[in-house]
Amino acid sequence: MVYLSLLPQFIPHGAPVVATTMLLVTVHAVLGVLWLGGVTLAVHRARAVLQRPRVRRRLDQTTGGVLVALGAAVGFEVAS
Repeated sequence: MVYLSLLPQFIPHGAPVVATTMLLVTVHAVLGVLWLGGVTLAVHRARAVLQRPRVRRRLDQTTGGVLVALGAAVGFEVAS
């Protein structure tokens, strides 16, 4: 449904509709595969760093601190 509502506005006047639509869909699919492949590669490489005990401990501490701060902010918001 997204393609039916979004892509027609990018088809130039007088261009073959089906061929141009298929070209736009192909470009979108290729860009999506490249983007998700890049994200996958980055996460794969970051995994080794993020699984180190010292890094995990710091991430846990940071996450805990953020959650406590958010809880305190909600507590003060409700109280006032």
